Amino acid sequence: MLYTYLKILPGISRPFRLLLVLCLSLWLAVSCLKEMPDSLPETIEWNPDLALPLGESSFGLNSVSGFDTTLLDPDSITGLPAWVDEVTVIMEGAIDFDLSSITTNLDQLNRILFRVNTYNGFPHEMFSQAYFRDPVMNTLDSMFNQGPLLTPPGAVGSDGALIEPGYERKDAIFDRQRLSGLENATILYFRAYFTVTAVDSLLIPYYPDFEFRVNMGAMLDLNLEF
Repeated sequence: MLYTYLKILPGISRPFRLLLVLCLSLWLAVSCLKEMPDSLPETIEWNPDLALPLGESSFGLNSVSGFDTTLLDPDSITGLPAWVDEVTVIMEGAIDFDLSSITTNLDQLNRILFRVNTYNGFPHEMFSQAYFRDPVMNTLDSMFNQGPLLTPPGAVGSDGALIEPGYERKDAIFDRQRLSGLENATILYFRAYFTVTAVDSLLIPYYPDFEFRVNMGAMLDLNLEF
């Protein structure tokens, strides 16, 4: 089944396809995607032809995540960082994303299930959404059409050490028609945010060390005959 998908990718020789099959098989044995769904909504049974990693990223209170780092500066009176007075704290970042080798073969593709795993190291509920964007950052579609994904807070010790991250997994199904709108998508842009409430003052110094992590994979449902 892995070989079936790889046959549609242009410019890949048969020996190299076989090598990819072996590598992907080994990867699947240890991947975070090993818990493949047995079925989709409405009891549609799905035996995926292929599962692939798409990328991962992490977000924190830093400039790389689009966070205004001046909000980390302490107030001259209270000594607290300015972000504690914000309503929400927003972090953003991008994962390179190119489905061109797939969208050029839409007649051989029924649908894709995108799997998003989130790991929350902040002691707050985290909301996140992903947007498919073209090279000039126009938004073509969003990952979750029912609104942002909510990830529960992480368990953090009084010394700021992460005991256990909050975890949430979400699957998003794109059929052939919806995938056609992603033909020019080259970026998967994530936005994550938490509401500034019930902040433990003892943990405030550790917030720059906390992070929210995302990794993604995809399962393909192909319709090929040889």
